[in-house]
Amino acid sequence: MKFRLGYLFVALLLFSFPLLAQNDEPGIEPIPDLTVQPLPLPGGDIIPGYGLFNSFFPGPPNSTPPFDPINSDPHGITNFRGVTAMGYTSGTATDSSGKKYIAVTDIRVYRGEYVGAEVADPNSAGATKSAHAHGTFVEI
Repeated sequence: MKFRLGYLFVALLLFSFPLLAQNDEPGIEPIPDLTVQPLPLPGGDIIPGYGLFNSFFPGPPNSTPPFDPINSDPHGITNFRGVTAMGYTSGTATDSSGKKYIAVTDIRVYRGEYVGAEVADPNSAGATKSAHAHGTFVEI
């Protein structure tokens, strides 16, 4: 009986690690002063050295950096119905010591309706409930 409880404990411990890792994904931060937060797109691209991004990067084939196919979903959020505009910019930047950097941005603008999450109880530790919202917001 002790061994069965030990196996159960180890299994529960192992299954809890992926849940902890999901909380540390880059790019998933609440939007200040927004009651209903959009939910990130499940899946996305894995960028070596940075990890999982809950977005796809549509772009021209055979280019650098490698993009997803042109018809990939441009949304970074799920449960969205509306219009999405996106653009990539690139250029150089120089810091105060004269060192040059390459700067690349991915900007997406959303306008429409979505089902997101809002705080279910302000006294709880992160409990949320589904909520419907409409608006315009920018993801950089």
